[in-house]
Amino acid sequence: MDGAYIALRGYKYQFDKTILEIFANPTSNIIVEQIQDYGYDDYEVQVKYHNTDYDAAAQKAKTKKPILQLIDNYISNPKKKYVLYIYLKGIPPSKKIFKTVADLQVIIGKKSKYTASILTGFIKAFTVIYADDFEHNYSELIGKIKLNYSKTEEEAEIYYSIISGYVLDLVSNNPPSKSANRVTSKTEIDKLIRTGKKIIFRSSYLEEMGKEKYHKNLRKLYFKIGLNVEPLERIFIIEIPQNPNLSLIKELILLIKSKWSKNKIKATPDTDRFCPYIFLNGISNTDLKTIKTHLQQDAYVIKDGYDFLNANFNLASILERPNFVNKIQFKFINSDYELKELLSGQTRTKEVFQFYFSAPVSGVIETTEINIEIKELNDIKDII
Repeated sequence: MDGAYIALRGYKYQFDKTILEIFANPTSNIIVEQIQDYGYDDYEVQVKYHNTDYDAAAQKAKTKKPILQLIDNYISNPKKKYVLYIYLKGIPPSKKIFKTVADLQVIIGKKSKYTASILTGFIKAFTVIYADDFEHNYSELIGKIKLNYSKTEEEAEIYYSIISGYVLDLVSNNPPSKSANRVTSKTEIDKLIRTGKKIIFRSSYLEEMGKEKYHKNLRKLYFKIGLNVEPLERIFIIEIPQNPNLSLIKELILLIKSKWSKNKIKATPDTDRFCPYIFLNGISNTDLKTIKTHLQQDAYVIKDGYDFLNANFNLASILERPNFVNKIQFKFINSDYELKELLSGQTRTKEVFQFYFSAPVSGVIETTEINIEIKELNDIKDII
């Protein structure tokens, strides 16, 4: 099996265990110390995942290293309880408590820098849990999400990605110097699910259900269009790669327009009309001009906040509501500056959908924001 894939599953296995612990201790604050560690109340836990066929000697070595780390932590704080939660392929799930120092030395060796007194105290505070495999933990976590939030299987799989992304951000946004900020709880997870204000989907989490199913679930949850679509201000931010396929980009724009533009029927009240804003983040001025030219040649009315040659950006112009006379069906945002002006100047209810390769645009505030990492632009077609 590919080493990078094994590492990724181990990395996600650690997060799954952390999230399961949050659900198991709903009144406790959970401290995510490092990517492989977490703590709560009087416990410190290390999580390890080894999905390789090791012989007995290698299995012992994989267990020894984290135990030595936990002994060092015990010396610094002997009042805590310490747990090694480890999956070793071939070892059935079980719990092991060391009754004697000699039992512990079978794993760590008889020669060590630790005194008998330290090891005696440590084994009283230490437990090894030989854990279930990745699939078992993932299935258990999906069940917890379904039960706690009354979600379907499909919804639970999507919310798994949301919660995992949230825990990852908790670590990545707070370096070791700010580790005190790596604290969360069941209450914070509940708030994340309830408000849904800023949600990030990372492509690394699609392996659990497959790309096709993952895209289908996203589409059903966020992009399914019913008979009555609310007249919201929807902003689509699409990161554009180098040397883009302009025909594909035009196709995406027209797809977005077909689903989130309502301005064809004369009898529709103006208050019920709407059209999307589109920001092609990273596209060159030349390519953007080409796309706009092609759309204009196809008789589409383009609105982008510039009313005449060499004009300054006019927020009032781009905020003009679509009606049957002006026939506005979509609007272009040309830069980060214009995006920020629009977000701060638009008082109507907004939804922002970002599709990105590297990182979503920051600074989107006071609005519903769905950020979806993609591998290629064609992914957007499958999702929406």
